[in-house]
Amino acid sequence: AAKYKIPILPRGAGSSLGGQAIGEALILDCSLYLDSIINIDSDTHTATVEPGLVLADLNRAAAKFGLMFGPDPASAERATMGGVIGNNATGAHSILYGMSADHLVSADVILGDGSLETWDESGKSKLSQATSEIREKYAAAIKQNFPKSWRNSAGYRINYLLPWTPSIPSQWDANDYGLSSTVYGQSPVVNLASLLAGSEGTLAVMRRATVNLVPKPKHTILGVLTYDSIVEACDDVPRLLEFKPSSIELIPQMIIRLARSIPALSSQMGWMLGDPAAVLVIEFSGDQPLSLKEAVRRLSNVVTIAESPEEQARVWNIRKMGLGILDSRPRSARPAAFIEDCAVPVERLGGFVREGERIMREHNTEGGIYAHASGGCLHIRPILDLQRGEGVRALRSIGEQVLKLVLGIGGSMSSEHGDGIVAGEWIEKTYGTEVTDAMRLLKKAADPDNLLNPKKMFD
Repeated sequence: AAKYKIPILPRGAGSSLGGQAIGEALILDCSLYLDSIINIDSDTHTATVEPGLVLADLNRAAAKFGLMFGPDPASAERATMGGVIGNNATGAHSILYGMSADHLVSADVILGDGSLETWDESGKSKLSQATSEIREKYAAAIKQNFPKSWRNSAGYRINYLLPWTPSIPSQWDANDYGLSSTVYGQSPVVNLASLLAGSEGTLAVMRRATVNLVPKPKHTILGVLTYDSIVEACDDVPRLLEFKPSSIELIPQMIIRLARSIPALSSQMGWMLGDPAAVLVIEFSGDQPLSLKEAVRRLSNVVTIAESPEEQARVWNIRKMGLGILDSRPRSARPAAFIEDCAVPVERLGGFVREGERIMREHNTEGGIYAHASGGCLHIRPILDLQRGEGVRALRSIGEQVLKLVLGIGGSMSSEHGDGIVAGEWIEKTYGTEVTDAMRLLKKAADPDNLLNPKKMFD
């Protein structure tokens, strides 16, 4: 392909929300044959995998050693490791485990000219000149212009080249996982493998990757709290984080009501009392069940406590099915995924939702608002009829207003679902020209002929 200048698009499950997995290129479906676990090392807590391996399959194998991959996207039963890395996936437990970029040890890759390299802490690569230039010339601009939210996947992870991060997950300091390749540990050693995270196949094709594994919690427990509004729930998140939970997830009334209307799901809703405007699911994890139960009881106004694995599975299933439930209604006006990946500093979350709801009201619509409250990331899908000009104009107007809102409070428009085609136009507005130029410099070094997933992100 390099010889004949044929574009290449590597993909996993092919379910990208930003259009990363479609384009005019030779599409490499890594899930068909490149789906092996090459090795799990229980001593070093690492796994070496091929990019088409499904995350849930890795976790089932790692569980035999009491281990798992830290990031846990809701799509784990179908998401491949190449997609998980390429999208810099995270999930409900991001306050504990950060993002996929923080769990990469090394990767064997193919560059745009067809050459083979291993990206790791050695730094040996054709990219060396470009990465050195980024560190020397652009460090100040990176530190000045990067979003304040650590939950950020817009563009490339060039801050890991410094290495530097504007903030860290709220529970990271309280949990030492011995991760060897993480910016949060402020390691002076730069690991080029981190650049793969969120690169969406535009920098290199992964042949295999070695990733960190973390200890699987021995026990978990859930507490369910109800609120009179989504804003009230989000305003309460900073207080709840002081109790050191492992996750806080938001479920709105819209999803609760839709779940109750579906027979297969309504039978799982016994834990939900009444018809609240919003629910927060707070999880605690650890080795001592009694102390976990005490932690839940210290929360005020707990409606339900889910102790058994079966009870917890019913709660999490409704949360994980949220996207599918919202998307499944047979109407021309449907939830549209264009601002659904915003992340803001968690202390600004309530204000962000308050303004976001106002923007939607101004456009005579509402939206599903749910997901990772503890990480400052809420999936918001305004309900729009995109078969009509009015709906398309509303999409553009809402998008621009939300961008201004997010950037004004130090957030990112892309925090785990990537840029692709949909959010690529926001990159330069997020970082400014200088930092975007640094990202283009990296792309040019890895893919001089622009053959790897072209027309994504910057073009």
